[in-house]
Order: sequence, then C-alpha cells, then structure tokens
Amino acid sequence: MSLDSEIDFMRQVPFFADFTDEQLRLLAFGAETRSYRAKQVLFRQGDLADSAFIIMDGEVRMTISSDGRDLDSQHLYPGSLIGELALVAETRRSAMATAVEDLRVIQIRRSLFRRVMDEYPGLAEEIHNRMSSRLGNLVADLQQVVDMFDGLPQEPASMEDAMTFAMKE
Repeated sequence: MSLDSEIDFMRQVPFFADFTDEQLRLLAFGAETRSYRAKQVLFRQGDLADSAFIIMDGEVRMTISSDGRDLDSQHLYPGSLIGELALVAETRRSAMATAVEDLRVIQIRRSLFRRVMDEYPGLAEEIHNRMSSRLGNLVADLQQVVDMFDGLPQEPASMEDAMTFAMKE
C-alpha cells in the first residue's frame, strides 16, 4: 500500500478526524505496516503497550481473560483502532488481540505519536480534551454501575435471611 493510500485509510478512522493531511503524512511515514497470519497473536493481555494498531484488512478477536477463562471477547474489523491509550500513556494491554484471519495493520508507536504531538501542540490539546471527555464519560458510567450495586441487598448471613429475602422477591 502506498503512503497516500495509508493516509487516506487513516483519515477514515474517527480518532484521526482532526488531523491534517500533513500530520497524517508524518504518522503514516513513520508507522509500520505489519502482517499477521490467522490465529497469530498481536499482543497478550498484560503486555506493556507502546503502540496502537489500525486494522487495514482482516479481523481481530479481542479477548479478556481471568484465571485462565475467557470472560469477554469482541471482534474488530478494518478501520478499527486498537490501543489508542497506548499512544499517550504507559499502560498495559487490557485484552489479548488475535488475528482471526490473515491480517494487515498499521502500527503506530507511542514515540512517533508523541513527536507529532510535540510538533502540533494545538492537536495535542484537542486529543487530550477528547480523551479526557471519554474518560469522564467512562467514570460516570462506572458510577452508575456502582450505584446499582449499592442498591442491592447484602448477601444474606443465614438460610433464614435468604428465605426472607427470596419471599420479598
């Protein structure tokens, strides 16, 4: 894929909506196009994250596991951005990413992304504001879940309490 094709592709990704052609060109020029075979792992849950991936072709399965069991998974397709938080902060991968089929991605390393942000402080501020807003929304959503659990009765202490609780329902 040519540099111009990669820029056009990146332009379709919502995260990069505020980037100019010049900014996208800098990112695309420094990014790596990588290929993975079906069932190949891009990264594992808990790995240090130093880059984000844009899916160009193929499908990725994101899996969250605990104690050796898969708890949740989702499938991502071309145009999806995986791991955008890794572009701005040192973090660990929250899930494992596996190619479902042959896959091609654009990998953008944090060091490259930071260089572009250093050159364009206005863009850096916009990205910061957007991510802060998303984080604020996430915290509000989590607070709603906490509030829902706060309204539930505590676990019964005895069989008699359990029966009383069950009769109320």
